[in-house]
This record gives sequence, structure tokens and C-alpha cells, in this order.
Amino acid sequence: MSLRHYYEVLFLITIFLFFLIGFLGPNFWSVPQPKFNFKVIKNNFSNAVVSINRLNKFHSNNNYLSSDQFNDQTTVLRWSKIILNNVKNNVPIPRMYFPYVPKNISKYETNNKKSVFISILLPIALRGNELVIEERNMMKKAFSSNNIYQIEHFSKKYKIQNFKDINFSSLNRLKLKRIKLELLKKIDTIPVSIILAQSIIESGWGSSRFAQEGNALFGQWTWKNNDGIKPKENLDANFSVKNFDSLLDSVNSYILNLNTHPAYEGLRNFRSSQYKLNKNVRGIDVANFLEKYAEIGFQYVTKVKDMIKRNQLSRYANSKLVVF
Repeated sequence: MSLRHYYEVLFLITIFLFFLIGFLGPNFWSVPQPKFNFKVIKNNFSNAVVSINRLNKFHSNNNYLSSDQFNDQTTVLRWSKIILNNVKNNVPIPRMYFPYVPKNISKYETNNKKSVFISILLPIALRGNELVIEERNMMKKAFSSNNIYQIEHFSKKYKIQNFKDINFSSLNRLKLKRIKLELLKKIDTIPVSIILAQSIIESGWGSSRFAQEGNALFGQWTWKNNDGIKPKENLDANFSVKNFDSLLDSVNSYILNLNTHPAYEGLRNFRSSQYKLNKNVRGIDVANFLEKYAEIGFQYVTKVKDMIKRNQLSRYANSKLVVF
């Protein structure tokens, strides 16, 4: 056999072997094949998606409303009863965040109006506090990892004393400790009963013009003309009531205000001292430090306390959101 003929035979045998292996393949070598459970995949895609940020993605079921149901009085009342029943039975409540107060809330019967408003604000208040706790944990991690950029970010947001004079690129251990202690006092939760009471007072149970037109639940002022709503009785005022894109934005801004404004330093000091003593921070006690929130001074403190007592708002103190 010539060398050329030998190579031709070897080539044909090789081709045949490759063909045989390819044809028998997995069965011959017992290679397990991937199996797809199309039923599971179908179920996963068909599950209702609940977004905690964009309310127009909510689907209707026992716990959530779609965006076109916010002004349906019968549906909202039924949903509100579920929320309050959950609270009564210590069941976590769904993360249902209304983007705005129903436009027809002033037409509700008084008790229904109160129930609906509390049902709307409660999950939003809980979420606001939840976000603060997330920031508090992030702040602690920033100090433990010496992340100066994050430390500077929180120092600016929470208005650390003499922030503009601090050189964050050359902080010594003593200065870092001082900043951390101040941030620990400022980045903390506000009692739910206080959030509810002040939103009720400042928004008239959600029916005020500022609440209806600008999601303004707490009467916060702004001196930017394009960032608020002028009071009708004082259109020439040099301030406006700040408006917000959503109710959650309003709550977040209010919490940040209490956690940063010099007028509420006493509130923050009291809160910190209570935690150090392993005591609960009660809204009825925190109300004592709100005399500068309104022009009526200490009368406002009395007003907030009366609101908490009269509507038993302290019962919502231990409410929880469902955990995803």
C-alpha cells in the first residue's frame, strides 16, 4: 500500500468515527441532558409583579389596588378594612403606597375618611422609617470601611455642624468620631404616631388644598416660587407650601426635616437618650419637642398630643410591612 493510499484510508476511518460518535452522542456516553420545566417558567412569568416604587404597576388582589382604583370609594374602603384588620391582628401590612390622597376623600363619611387616610399613610410612614434605617446602616458601614465619600455624603445630607469648614480628605480619628456621633443622633426613625398625627393636622385628613394639589402633608415651607403652592389667603407671601411628586416624597422630606433642623435638636437628643436607656421612643413624649413646628408654639404640642390620644394613634407603633 502506498503512503498516499494509507493516508486516504486513515482519513475515511477518522471521518466515520466522528460521525458515529456524533450520531450516538449523548445516548452512547450517557451524558445527562438538560431538562426544562416549562410549567415552572410559565408560572414565574404569570406571577403578579408588585413594585414598591411605581404604583401604576400594582395589580388588584386582596392587598393591593391598581392605579385606576384609587378613587373608587367602595374598593378603597374594602382595602382599608383589610389594612386596619391586619394591624389589629399584628399581621404585617402590604407595601401599598398610594401616590396621592384620593381626590374624593372629602366626600367620605367622617369615620371612613379617617380610616382610609390612616390606611394610606401608615405603610408610607413605615416605609419612610425603613429608608432611614437603611441609611443608618449604610452610614455605619461607611465609617467601618473608612469610606470618606459616603461619610461626606451623609454629613452634607444631615447637615453636620460646620459642614462647610470640614476637610474630609484629612480627618483625624477624633473628628471622625464626632461626626459619627452626630450622625447617629440624626439618622434615626420618627414615631409612627407622630407622623400620622402631624399629617392629619397639617393636611386636614388629606382633604386640604395643599395635600390634594401637591401631596403636601406636613405644611413644609419653601422659598422657591416654582417649588410650592401659594396660600390663597396670602398670594403675596414670600414663601410657598412645598409640593411633592408623591406622598412618600412628602413623608421622606418631613422625616429629614425633623432629623436635621436645629429647631428639633431637643427631639433628637431625647430620642438618643431613650435608646441608650433601652426605652421605647413614644410619640406622645416626642410631641413635647415640636413647639417650634408652628407659630402657635406650645399650643401645637397640645394639639399633636390630643390628636394622638383622641384617635389612638399609638396603637400603630408596632405595625410592620410585609417582608419580600
